[in-house]
Amino acid sequence: MTVRLPSFKSTQGFDSRVWTLFYGRIISALGYSIVMPFLAIYLHDDLKISMTMVGIVLLISAIVGSVGQIIGGELADIFGRKKIMVLAMAARSLTFLSLAYIISGGADLMVIAVMVSMSSLFGSLFEPATNAMIADVVPSKKRLEAYGLLRVGGNLGWTLGPLLGGLMAMISFPFLFLISALATGTVSFIVLFLVAESISPSSKRDRFSFKDMGRIRKDHRFIGFAFISVFLFIMFGQMASTFAVFSTSQVGISSAELGYLYALNGIMVVLIQFPIARAINHYRMTRVIAFGSLLYAIGYGVVGFAPGLGYLAMCMFVVTMGEIIVSPSAMALVAKMSPEKERGRYQGMYGLVSNFGFSAGPFFGGVLYDSLVNQPVLLWAGIGSFGLMAAIGFLILSRWLPLRTDRVDDDE
Repeated sequence: MTVRLPSFKSTQGFDSRVWTLFYGRIISALGYSIVMPFLAIYLHDDLKISMTMVGIVLLISAIVGSVGQIIGGELADIFGRKKIMVLAMAARSLTFLSLAYIISGGADLMVIAVMVSMSSLFGSLFEPATNAMIADVVPSKKRLEAYGLLRVGGNLGWTLGPLLGGLMAMISFPFLFLISALATGTVSFIVLFLVAESISPSSKRDRFSFKDMGRIRKDHRFIGFAFISVFLFIMFGQMASTFAVFSTSQVGISSAELGYLYALNGIMVVLIQFPIARAINHYRMTRVIAFGSLLYAIGYGVVGFAPGLGYLAMCMFVVTMGEIIVSPSAMALVAKMSPEKERGRYQGMYGLVSNFGFSAGPFFGGVLYDSLVNQPVLLWAGIGSFGLMAAIGFLILSRWLPLRTDRVDDDE
């Protein structure tokens, strides 16, 4: 049977840099997803670390990443998108190499936590520069599909990465970090040689100022959007932490079967991201994101009933539908809300907020896991409640945003 990838006809007019970043995203996501979904399992099962402590490690890592998001956004506006992307990926590659060496030598938890945090920092420098470049080179009415294209690239990587990682983890966990280092370094070279800068010298800001950064707090609509997004990203943070450990330790599936669940997530995004993007492009984004948040709440909220792999696959299907709806819509809305000369700043600020929520996810999930592991229905109902709060918040925000901002298909 031949498997067909989704048609990219609607994206044929994109700038070549969008496509280059798409292919780079495939490679970087493959390298990242080979190792990171299994990190919590390694810490909990191999090093015998409690899930609360695992959550703290991931919390610290993501807080550091949050700082990287805002710094990366500022630097992308000052020095340009390309330079920051190249340096960030090169530094992350070296960090993954260091982790491979450290883990193979039996390093303690503190050293691993520091290096994982450094990896998060460098990875976070990359994201706002990439998202700002998309906003630079893609017109408003096409951005939702452009961000969707990047997500397709990322999920192509996620389709292969966990499958390979689940097999390789049974042989050597440090080897996974070597593959991640190679993939990340490759992306650095791709951007260096194949991606042209998207911001003109006249559009760059000439300095960094905490006072200027503080002006963003006066954009009350954006601040409201960012605050509500924290609850949504708490849900995002469950997939590679609480969901992974619960599925293997409590439901009893293998690491390879966990890889199949992540592959389902990736395959769904690859196959249906563009049809969904086209279907929702004409609606108010806040309401679209609210619906996606509700799907997240349902998908995670019923995990506690899971008897085996098939049921977990159903939960993953619902969660992935929420992801497909939410992620590109939120990025397109951030781009629409941001002034031209401050796109990196707004993307960085949104990245800071998303990383904060993402970091809080494993922490709250870990605390709930340790407290309610013998009451799985309550455990996952508590986790799902964050998605419900996000859905309610976005519906309230939809009455606050003007239509010209909330509809990404309107010209700027």
